[in-house]
Amino acid sequence: MLQFFPIKRIKAIAFMLFSLISIFGYSQEVQVDPKFNPSDEGLLGDGFDGTVRTLSLQNDGKLIVGGEFLNYNGSSTVYLCRLQNDGSKDAGFNLGTSFDGKIHASVIQPDGKIIVAGAFTKYNGTTVGRIVRLNTDGSRDTDFDTSIAASSGTVYGLALQPDGKLIVGGSFTKYNGITVNRIARVLLNGDLDTNFVTGTGFTSTVENIAIATDGKIIVSGTFSSFNGNVTCPKLIRLNTDGTIDTSLSIGIGFDDSVGAIAVQPDGKIIVGGSFLNYNGTTQNRIVRLNPNGTVDSSFLSGSGFNNGSVQVIQIGSNGILVGGNFTDQYKTTDVNRLVLLNSNGTLNPNFDIGAGPATATVYALAESSDSFFAGGSFSVFDDFKQGKLAKISTIGELDSGYLTAGVGFDKAVEKVIPLVDGSYIAFGGFSQFNGKLINRIAKLTINGELDSSFNFNQTGANNTVKEVLVQPDGKLLVAGNFTNYNGVDIKRLVRMNSNGSIDTSLNVGTGFNYMVYSIVLLPNGEIIAAGNFTTYKGVAVNKVIRLLPNGDLDPNFNIGTNPDGTPNLLVLQPDGKVLVGGDFTTFNGITSNKLIRLNSNGSVDTTFSVGTGFVGTVYTIMLQNDEKILIGGSFTSFNGQSNKRIIRLNSNGSQDSSFNSGTGFSGGTVRSIVVQSNGRILVGGSFSGNFNGTSVKRILRLLPDGNYDASYPIILNGQLNSVCLVQGGAVIGGNFNSVSGISKHRIAKLLFCQEGTIWNGTNWSNGFPNTDQAAVFNANNTLLNDTKACSCVVNSGVTVTVKNAATLEVVSNYSGAGKLVFESGSSLYQADDSVVNKGIIQFKRKSTAVRKTDYTYWSSPVGSQQLKLLSSNSPSTTFYSFNSQSNNWQNESTSQSMILGKGYIFQAPQDFSESIPSIFEAVFSGIPNNGLIKLPIVKTINPVLIGNPYPSALYADAFILENQDLLQGSLYFWTHNTPITNGQYTSDDYAVYTILGGVGTAAKNSGINNTIPNGKIASGQAFFVLGNNQQGDIVFKNAMRLKGDNYLFFKNSTSKTVTTSSFEKHRIWLNLSGKQGLFKQILVGYATGATNGKDALFDGVALDGNEWLDFYSLNGDIKYTIQGRALPFDTLDIVPIGYRAKQEGNFTISLDDFDGLFVSQSIYLEDLQESKTHDLKKGDYSFTTAKGTFDNRFALRYVNRNIIHEEVTAEVQIVTRNNQIQINSSKELVRKLSLYSIEGRLLYQADQLETKIQTIDAVLWKTRVLILQITLESGEIISRKVLF
Repeated sequence: MLQFFPIKRIKAIAFMLFSLISIFGYSQEVQVDPKFNPSDEGLLGDGFDGTVRTLSLQNDGKLIVGGEFLNYNGSSTVYLCRLQNDGSKDAGFNLGTSFDGKIHASVIQPDGKIIVAGAFTKYNGTTVGRIVRLNTDGSRDTDFDTSIAASSGTVYGLALQPDGKLIVGGSFTKYNGITVNRIARVLLNGDLDTNFVTGTGFTSTVENIAIATDGKIIVSGTFSSFNGNVTCPKLIRLNTDGTIDTSLSIGIGFDDSVGAIAVQPDGKIIVGGSFLNYNGTTQNRIVRLNPNGTVDSSFLSGSGFNNGSVQVIQIGSNGILVGGNFTDQYKTTDVNRLVLLNSNGTLNPNFDIGAGPATATVYALAESSDSFFAGGSFSVFDDFKQGKLAKISTIGELDSGYLTAGVGFDKAVEKVIPLVDGSYIAFGGFSQFNGKLINRIAKLTINGELDSSFNFNQTGANNTVKEVLVQPDGKLLVAGNFTNYNGVDIKRLVRMNSNGSIDTSLNVGTGFNYMVYSIVLLPNGEIIAAGNFTTYKGVAVNKVIRLLPNGDLDPNFNIGTNPDGTPNLLVLQPDGKVLVGGDFTTFNGITSNKLIRLNSNGSVDTTFSVGTGFVGTVYTIMLQNDEKILIGGSFTSFNGQSNKRIIRLNSNGSQDSSFNSGTGFSGGTVRSIVVQSNGRILVGGSFSGNFNGTSVKRILRLLPDGNYDASYPIILNGQLNSVCLVQGGAVIGGNFNSVSGISKHRIAKLLFCQEGTIWNGTNWSNGFPNTDQAAVFNANNTLLNDTKACSCVVNSGVTVTVKNAATLEVVSNYSGAGKLVFESGSSLYQADDSVVNKGIIQFKRKSTAVRKTDYTYWSSPVGSQQLKLLSSNSPSTTFYSFNSQSNNWQNESTSQSMILGKGYIFQAPQDFSESIPSIFEAVFSGIPNNGLIKLPIVKTINPVLIGNPYPSALYADAFILENQDLLQGSLYFWTHNTPITNGQYTSDDYAVYTILGGVGTAAKNSGINNTIPNGKIASGQAFFVLGNNQQGDIVFKNAMRLKGDNYLFFKNSTSKTVTTSSFEKHRIWLNLSGKQGLFKQILVGYATGATNGKDALFDGVALDGNEWLDFYSLNGDIKYTIQGRALPFDTLDIVPIGYRAKQEGNFTISLDDFDGLFVSQSIYLEDLQESKTHDLKKGDYSFTTAKGTFDNRFALRYVNRNIIHEEVTAEVQIVTRNNQIQINSSKELVRKLSLYSIEGRLLYQADQLETKIQTIDAVLWKTRVLILQITLESGEIISRKVLF
């Protein structure tokens, strides 16, 4: 039994039932939905979690990567791995337990074997001396013995000679026990090459080694001399025997560190580092030396790099690749950590890495025939999340799909289309989604997960999909550049059934000979198609044609002569006219740059004129409800006027002067435009500079007049191709892998309010708020009833009050500088864990009546709540928390802020009466808590004082189940119910709750708290839990929150209804009461999942908190306030009942309540001391007791021991003789036998029987009355008293 002895020194602590008020602050209006494609949660994809130090490319294109990392794409990858060509980890490269230290260098032998070196001393459990050779499958090559090798220090550099010998450099001083200061040559078997004589070696670390075509060895590092020679600081060239090559003279050398070297086939040496001078001449961080050590003047590095350092140099067929941590400029050109130089040292102007590595350093480089690989400590490359490794083309373009195998889409999404059931069709250039093969078109569920039933086990399209339309019947029209779909030759247009299979009713014959870029569906089922095709079904056609619903060419649609460029965009107007965009300048002989409108028969609509049209490409057209037309693209002017990348036209083609985009976009393209129902405009594309002077990145929202909407601060790190409006926000697709810093790969859902309604003091501007509308308060208001809103804004100077028992449910967040007040019993409910509130609320919470010396239990529903401000008139020495390690109360400083999820107590204000109770109201003020909250605890089995951290009620069952590994399943709510004299409390007690139910401390007198727990924990309420002897974080999250029910933790004692959980349970509540209002309650229940042993989820251990009285059920030597028992229910089950009384006297045990099967089941209390069995359903049982503890007096049972029903049929015979009991069943098999003493103790049991005759040896129980219970095959149970 657990006890809180220290609690009793605090003379009066009353458990209070609270209600709250808070003040909200401003939060951004839009956020990423983390529940959309939850697999893409940032734990998978995007590379390594630690620095990449070395890269080596195999002949088959696979990449060896080594460094300081422990994980790759979310899976354990310790210091070394091999990547496939697509960036996925090569499962055939098995390193076992891998290395115990970092990898700094790697080389690949001509036979494919891999040598790696670093700071490790073990590989796959085998001792190795900082260097090892691996076979191609990752196993250790035992022919290369490095079990001793470098016994100290680190190996930083490796270089492989043509003869297979290996040059090794680092900070080690011995190799195989022989002194070789910091450099050695190793034979093919791992032995030291004693013919490589370096004398006393280097004075300090060797970092880089390169071998020239003549076999000589160039070495760089931090050393100042070699073998006693001081003429070679930081750089030296050795002959093949290890002696100094004196033909390389560097004079006074470098004035700072050398970080990288590379040797050209002509023997010239490129050196990089952090130096500013070489041999007395200015050479900023890079220089090329002639073979004799003089500066090569043909290497035009000029002023070099103006900051940072060069860390790696790679000479290849495409030029000289240089990496490091330099930024700012090379010579006079802006650079960032990675550049490609021509052979003369000038920058290659065609090499453009965009923003490049955002921070940190490039340490390693490798080159293939068509790509470069850069590794280092960076996490972002050209705005994309790239964990320490990037694959780029020879012109610098990032392969954004290289590190993301298995996460989201692997390549760009072209467009996302919503379906009526809430699911989505996505199409583009991708071939995988979450690691599954999906060729170019996929169906996603409403939660963004793959709908595998769509086009199940088929091959999909073999080339680009450019457009998908949804017909009214749910079928899909798909166009693009594919020539095969699901293995069937279908050229560039196909109609699918809703499950992705081919709809053969659309007959396209031999189809189109070239790309179909765009299609529109007419109300009559006809299809208009545009592209660069010239034939359809083998017949010559124009670039815009109309098809009948069956796929035949419609001869009544004729555009005249073809446009002089490709029409690649179609938009159908409600009047049947069609807007056509493209790269043409004339259409049917009429000049119309990039945009024209056709009549329904294909002729040019002469009422629509764009003047001189656009300079640049049109990529997207959006038709507004008022028939005005939004255009986006790469254009810089329209009709001779500057209009950069976005414009709105009137319905006749003229510019809409009411749309003010100012200077427009500074660069990039606009690829998608959609208009919300409130007129605001979402714009997406590749732009990453500014819009009308405001910095933007690939997505923004405009007000209806074209001005920037600052309430939509989302940024993307890659091109946005599609915005699809859905309820509660939008789904976006493109080529990004991060949305405002949150990992989402090429598709994401944004949560925001598309509409709003404003309260002006009299009316709502757009009707009463709902979950799709932002509620904006411009005047005072009082919310009497439950109110739902997408978001809530209370503007400055305005007060909004949420009345008692009302709930304000907000999908997104609360913002504004006004005053939002929650009265006691009201709630703020938010379901989305990702929502971040930034404003302030007032949250009021009233206790029940308390006296001056009473304490209350509190937990803060807001952030940064200072303890003292809750009750400034309470003594500062009476603020406590509970220390579970010492199992004692500890004083808290009143100036500190309350920790989220932690429980506190403090005394009532000093101006309260000592005898007359009054209600105390606490006012919390701060940012309302929301989402995941974690409270660390140490290993303990002692009580831990925690509390509901939210401004809404908490569902106790959900909390218990979430934390069952860390906590026992019982919650304890301390109360103080039994006044003895002069209003002074002398008995402390606990209301208890488990998922089985709750017990209260209600006494039938004037006690303060007459209610029992119902599983709903009010906001602001603190309570005790018991540790499960595990260290970790107690977790709170929004899934535990409840709407409403925030006024009491306990229900009124006149109502016995408790919260119903989903599992089967049958329960009994027993009360023990005595004179002067002494009272204790226990619960015994039978439930699914419970056992007759100890169950942490169901059982509530008795805490013995009542000084005068305790009452409990027993299971072995453990005392329980709540005890769970196993199902199926056994009528012969017996539960011992115990009690402790501080004083002698008369007490009563009564049946408080029961449910489930106990509605029709008898319930008996057996008094073993008085040899009485009492039916509790017929009345209470009164008895007299001495003071003390009595664990063997009472038992709860369900069969009267004095009345045994002998339910024996003629088919079952029981015979007792010769110290045996024999059971004979003439019809059914006997499945189970149980033998009990008359007291209910189990004496014998045999189950899983399959017999009609069974004998029990009963010699031990001779001359006793026994109860035999027989379970037959049919499930029938027969009980019979046996006199033996």
